[in-house]
Amino acid sequence: MKHIIIFFSLFFCGFNSFSQDASDYNIVKDTIHIPKENKTLDCEYLITTLKNSTTIQLIKASNNKYYLRIVTSENLYFGKTDMLEVNSNSKSFFAKETTNFELNKNTGYYIIEIYKNYIGTLKEDGITGYIFGKAVTKFSKQDCNQVKQMAKKFYEIYCAKK
Repeated sequence: MKHIIIFFSLFFCGFNSFSQDASDYNIVKDTIHIPKENKTLDCEYLITTLKNSTTIQLIKASNNKYYLRIVTSENLYFGKTDMLEVNSNSKSFFAKETTNFELNKNTGYYIIEIYKNYIGTLKEDGITGYIFGKAVTKFSKQDCNQVKQMAKKFYEIYCAKK
């Protein structure tokens, strides 16, 4: 009986260690290339890696614009331009004429400009998935919660300032 209790205690503690706490996110200073504008800008960002190896970055660039970068190894349509719909529960953000850029032969990325109010949506609802053209990618509840935590910290640092 004692072994069963220890096993379940370790099992649940293990699950808690998979999700990041909002305090675990650190601001990274770097540059970001915005292909649509053909510019490279200084930026600061937060990043999180989801279970399926997708990474989500919230970026504040030196031009005072906010960007969302999704790096994925699923549904790779390199060079294709289409509508990107980012889902946050029942809400969606639509980015027209978004291109799936090639990072390497197994990884692509999208980078879209987002607005401050959408960062507020992300901190409340996270990202539950996205649709590019007809390809649908869904995220787990745990992944959605990671995005919420990251967006909450990003919002507190960059958007809640008066």
